[in-house]
Amino acid sequence: MNRASLATRRFVLVLCQLALVLLCSSSAFAAGRVQWKDTTVKERDDKSWRLEVAIYMPKAPDVPHVSMKFEFQPTAYYARDMMDGDKLVEHTVPLTDHQSLIESVDVGFMDSGSGKIESRTKFTFKVTRAHGYEAGEYKVTIKDTRNGQTVGAPTTLKFQGENEVVDRRAMVFSGDKKKKKDEEPKKADADAGGDKPSGDDAKKDDAGGDNSAKKDDAPAADDAKAAPSEGDDKAPPPVEGKPGGCGCKLAGGERENAGLVGMLALMGVGTLLARRRRAA
Repeated sequence: MNRASLATRRFVLVLCQLALVLLCSSSAFAAGRVQWKDTTVKERDDKSWRLEVAIYMPKAPDVPHVSMKFEFQPTAYYARDMMDGDKLVEHTVPLTDHQSLIESVDVGFMDSGSGKIESRTKFTFKVTRAHGYEAGEYKVTIKDTRNGQTVGAPTTLKFQGENEVVDRRAMVFSGDKKKKKDEEPKKADADAGGDKPSGDDAKKDDAGGDNSAKKDDAPAADDAKAAPSEGDDKAPPPVEGKPGGCGCKLAGGERENAGLVGMLALMGVGTLLARRRRAA
C-alpha cells in the first residue's frame, strides 16, 4: 500500500507539471509574436527614428483596429564627451531604473485590398527627440490594451544618432590674466589722480592757498586777543543779569548819582538855614 500510494503521488505530480507547461505554452501562443524589420535604426533629418514591425496574432481580432501600447525602457545612453586636448570621446553609459516612454497607438489588421480582418499586419510609426527619445538603446515591450497581455517577446532596439556634447575638459587658470587683473587697479588709481597742474598754476594755487590761510587765520587771531584768558586776574567779573531790567550798566553811572545826592543835600541844608534866619 505504501508503494502504491507513493507511485500515485508521483503520477499526480507529473500531471500537474505537464498541465502547467501546457498552460504556459498556450498563453505564449495566444500572445502571438512580433518581428522588427531593423533592430538598429538611424536617426532621420527631422530628429526622429522610423520603426517598422510585423505583428502576428493567434487569430484575427474582432475589430479592425486594436489599441496597443509600446513601452520603451531606456537601457543605455550614447554619450559624447569633450576631453582634454579637444578630443571627442563617444561611449555607452548603462541606464537602470529609468521610467519607460509609452506610445499608445491603434494597430490596423484590415486588409485594404480584400476588406477582411487579418491575423497579421505590418505597422510603421516614428518616435522623436521632442518626445524625450535620445540616441541609445531601448527595451521595447508591446502589450494588448484589451486584456493587458504581452504580444511577442521584448526586443532591444538601438537608436543611432549624435547626442549633445558634454564638455569635461579641466579648467586652466593662466598667470597672465592674473597680472592683468592686478594692473587694472593701478591704472584706475592713476586715472583717478588726473593731470598734474603746470608750474605757474601750481605757484598760483600755492599763493592763493597761503593768502586764504592768512585770511582765515586773521579773524581767529582777533578773536583770541578779544577773548580774555582764563588765568588773567585783571579780567572783569561776569555781569549778573537783574530781573526786570535790560541788564546793562553804564560806566561812571555810580559817580553821577553820588554827586546828585550831594547837591540835593547841600540845597536842603541851605533852605533850612534860610528859614532859621527868617524866624530869628
